[in-house]
Amino acid sequence: MTKNWIAKSTAATLAMLALAQPQMAMAQECVEQADLSGATVYAMPLLADAFSEKCSSELSATGFMATKSTEFLAPYRAKQDANWPATLRLLKAFSEKGKGPDGMGEMISSLPESALRPFVDAVLVTMVGKEIKVKDCSKIERGIALIAPLPEDNVGDLVAFLMDMADVKNPTLCPYRGDE
Repeated sequence: MTKNWIAKSTAATLAMLALAQPQMAMAQECVEQADLSGATVYAMPLLADAFSEKCSSELSATGFMATKSTEFLAPYRAKQDANWPATLRLLKAFSEKGKGPDGMGEMISSLPESALRPFVDAVLVTMVGKEIKVKDCSKIERGIALIAPLPEDNVGDLVAFLMDMADVKNPTLCPYRGDE
């Protein structure tokens, strides 16, 4: 997995790429690392869905996704509801009223969460699927297999840590406070 793909996919995951990308450049505040971590946990099943859709013809019938994805994703799916608030905070940080193109911020603010969540999920799967290059499918599957033994909260924290260490600016992370 390349650093570029990780950064792009993480940004897509955390900021719901299509919704947040235009707002990120305009936002001055930082993203809390705890929200980034929670959004990563929330988005993992969606990322896996996008990956499976894009790469199904490239993956082995005996590979990780074919044999262990259900077991791997179960704890993430179980924690999606609990991590939706972090995901929503992250999304709202980049879609403040008046900051998005064509009133995107106003739309996000005006939609009830019950309507916003399925919309965000669908956009995320679509946009991440577009970012995945078929030639990278086996590398991505390897990366998924490497993180699979980790507890899901550690994976979220690891993504936040890697983005912090890489000094990713899109989104800009708030300093780690140790109490997160």
